[in-house]
Amino acid sequence: MRRERHIGYEIKALSNLMRRNIWEQSGMPECDEFTEMQGMLLGFLCRNRDQEIFQKTLEEVFSIRRSTASRLLKQMEAEGLILRLPVSRDARLKRVTATPKAEALNQQAAARIQGMEAMLTQGVSQEELDQFLATLEKLKANLSPARAPCEGHSVHGSTEVVRR
Repeated sequence: MRRERHIGYEIKALSNLMRRNIWEQSGMPECDEFTEMQGMLLGFLCRNRDQEIFQKTLEEVFSIRRSTASRLLKQMEAEGLILRLPVSRDARLKRVTATPKAEALNQQAAARIQGMEAMLTQGVSQEELDQFLATLEKLKANLSPARAPCEGHSVHGSTEVVRR
């Protein structure tokens, strides 16, 4: 049986394996605590707590539509995971911050992710990781040519992968 290899399918398969690994490590059902996208947003907010993050920032960093960001933030606010605080210089702007509950959940998730990353990168050199990440950035840019990365912000806090 021959199988064509497509980049998108391979990325999706890897994503599925990573997600399954994280949930298996946690011993929790997939619907527990928060969704994957909520987890990514919380991680970003927790890593950038010293900066003013707005809905627009999250839209740009995560390449999500305004309506998606609005729905996610509304849900997260209702669940007590974030606060939207007014900014004194512009009443229309609301700074998005993680709550203490979210900070605690993020620490647990970060530990699981760190374990998964260690497993994922076994036998892969730093040079291979750097090349892989550079290639991923090119692939993402090909799909969103009008979207430049939000300066000063990275989804993962740094664009460099550090092996431990």
